[in-house]
Amino acid sequence: MKISKPVIYVGLLILTMIMSGCVHLGVSHLQRQSWRLETPRTMQMEFMNFDYEIVPRKENFGVRGMAYVKKSNVPMWAGWIGELWIQGYLSDMDGNVLAQGLQVFSPEKLEDGKGIPFDFALKPDQLDSGPLYVSFGYRMALYKNRESGNEPPFMAIERAVLQ
Repeated sequence: MKISKPVIYVGLLILTMIMSGCVHLGVSHLQRQSWRLETPRTMQMEFMNFDYEIVPRKENFGVRGMAYVKKSNVPMWAGWIGELWIQGYLSDMDGNVLAQGLQVFSPEKLEDGKGIPFDFALKPDQLDSGPLYVSFGYRMALYKNRESGNEPPFMAIERAVLQ
């Protein structure tokens, strides 16, 4: 298989951008709220809502709270969360990610109004870049029930992207 020169040049350009720092993780397309310590907040996204609080810890900041699947925005048949990842992002005014945290959850029954507790750490390298913001991301696979793993799931994904 022969690779054309334009494909090689584009690949080298992308590799150069990544290595030079031109490419970074960004959340400017996600809901963001200003960074406030020890203040209960709520953030609504397309398929999930987050009730959260940012708390100072000895070596980092904790983001803890409850996540709720918006049953009105997912298929009526969805009754089982087969996969769920929740991420928290700390970003600057331009949406550049300064720190991120991740929590992966075990499969469980999807119940209306039942919250999913989360707690993860954000440890930014620096905090002197001006106003700070918090965002959430998630990856969720919903199934009809626990045994329907062979059927295609309903996937809901909102997360940071390379910019």
